[in-house]
Amino acid sequence: MSRPKQHIVFLTGPTGTGKTTIAKYLTDSLRMTFIEGDDYHPKENVEKMHRGEALTDDDRWGWLDALRDEALKELERDHQGVIVTCSALKRTYRDVLRGASHPEKDIFVHFVTLHAPEEVLFERVKNRHGHFAGSNLVHSQFQSLDPPQADEPDIVGVDVQPPVDEVKRDALEKLKGLLSR
Repeated sequence: MSRPKQHIVFLTGPTGTGKTTIAKYLTDSLRMTFIEGDDYHPKENVEKMHRGEALTDDDRWGWLDALRDEALKELERDHQGVIVTCSALKRTYRDVLRGASHPEKDIFVHFVTLHAPEEVLFERVKNRHGHFAGSNLVHSQFQSLDPPQADEPDIVGVDVQPPVDEVKRDALEKLKGLLSR
């Protein structure tokens, strides 16, 4: 008897796109496990972002490895799928996360990338309280951003400018399309 497919979905995008809000909705709708990527940042990264400093590639590698490994651990607990929030701004970061894909074991990685213009996200983050990533980080994230390319078929994009309920429905519909491939 073959094992059912297992999925790791990385919900990605710059700060202010609503990754946590959308991830919780998708998790509930699809009965998957939720991993909040921000919880896996080392203390040094959080302190750096609190100071308004952008993270470097070197700051991110260990964090990306931890997210990938934690997602695989959740699947070992016999979960059908995991949704992980993570900015994954650059293709090189997405490639690290793709390392969790094991088609021979029916484990597949997908990305739902949330996006909006920089000015929209700046305003959202400026009015957000209680998060370590301030509005000053929006610009640096856009400078680092490697938008998904045509040769990354495991990614769907979702515009987060419409009302949140519309964004949730769009993300769910597009993710279901990815999962059915």
